[in-house]
Amino acid sequence: MRAVFAPPHCPSHSHVFLIETSTAEGHSHVMDGFTKPVNGNAFDRHTHFYSGISSYEEKHYHRFYGQTGPAVPLPDGTHYHSMEGRTYFNYNQPPGTVTGGVQYAEGVVERHYHLFSGMTGNPVGIDQPGWYRWPVYWR
Repeated sequence: MRAVFAPPHCPSHSHVFLIETSTAEGHSHVMDGFTKPVNGNAFDRHTHFYSGISSYEEKHYHRFYGQTGPAVPLPDGTHYHSMEGRTYFNYNQPPGTVTGGVQYAEGVVERHYHLFSGMTGNPVGIDQPGWYRWPVYWR
């Protein structure tokens, strides 16, 4: 038996992003990171998933996650993706008791979220030719 590894149809890549959220309760946050990698090119309408934790402002942060819009081709053959959504809720003020790193509060506690809208940068981490040439371990 011989193992054969074929190259993917399109190169695997990610995108970097840096987006400032909307202002809520008198502050905003920065979201930055990399999308999850997928195989795709500028013309196949592929999308990426992303997730992360915002910058720490006013004694809290927000979690976020989502899926980008489809690839938008650029004249140089690269592409970018749109990103929009809202963060998870978080408390306006840190509540009550902290136990094991988790904050607990009694009663109703005011919460807020932030909207975000932006775009990714160009693709990063594109696999180079030959990356798929694994050694054959059996014949």
